Amino acid sequence: MENKSLILGLWKFENRVSHEDLLDLADEWAKDDNYVELYIRGVSKDQTGIGFAYKSNGTKEFQDEYFYKTSDQLKRKYGNDLAGWDMATAYNLVKGF
Repeated sequence: MENKSLILGLWKFENRVSHEDLLDLADEWAKDDNYVELYIRGVSKDQTGIGFAYKSNGTKEFQDEYFYKTSDQLKRKYGNDLAGWDMATAYNLVKGF
């Protein structure tokens, strides 16, 4: 089995950010071939999230670089409407698209 590593996560936004804005953002990210999955879903009563799987080399440094670059972009664009995130690295992809 080929060993693959992915960053899996969810960027959470207050519902003040429209579904259309999130769809536009996900469409922009989809141009990056390192994203292997992107979806939008409700994450709590007053939040919507963009879920993702992003190709990684499996190092903490790579994950940190992705996190800081992307969170900075989102904080600048959405301010306090970026409600949070949940992120981890999956070291072995057992089954995928």
